[in-house]
Amino acid sequence: AARRAALTSEEIEEQQEQTREKVAAWRAALTPEQVEHECAVARDRSAARRAALTSEQVEHERTVARDRNAARRAALTSEEIEEQQEQTREKVAAWRAALTPEQVEHECAVA
Repeated sequence: AARRAALTSEEIEEQQEQTREKVAAWRAALTPEQVEHECAVARDRSAARRAALTSEQVEHERTVARDRNAARRAALTSEEIEEQQEQTREKVAAWRAALTPEQVEHECAVA
């Protein structure tokens, strides 16, 4: 922590970018089975961490996430917003197309 505190914001940014590149290269080399395994491990780790939180910590995390998301959205241009909306529409359409008739019935019942 002390070493990181001594870094300038530019050095921190540079380290973060290097880490992102390393992780991207590592992910690109994974097989589909390894990807699924890594996702499962991350889900389990996240669930365990969340289970250990107090209600105050949960509320704090929600507030931080809401604020972060609001700041991110505020920084978007109208073109980026439209692009994200289009991507979301495509994802939802693909998800709906993959549903079985039973799942469609269930989704209609819950909606």
